[in-house]
Amino acid sequence: MSDKPREWPNVARSARDLAAEAAVNGILALEPVVTGERVMTESERLRREAVALNSLQRIARALESVGAPTRVNEQ
Repeated sequence: MSDKPREWPNVARSARDLAAEAAVNGILALEPVVTGERVMTESERLRREAVALNSLQRIARALESVGAPTRVNEQ
């Protein structure tokens, strides 16, 4: 018999949920660009890429807020 999983602390739960929502937004924005499922203007492609980048930044900030260590790699 396994034990019931422990509840997430409220702050961590909020960060997890925010990160999950941001991930879905980024996926929805980027999927048509990557799959090429339809023709789009350059400005729409750039807008979708910006939405995806913003979503990734929101995910990183949410996870950092609950202690996830992050490191910026200069390229």
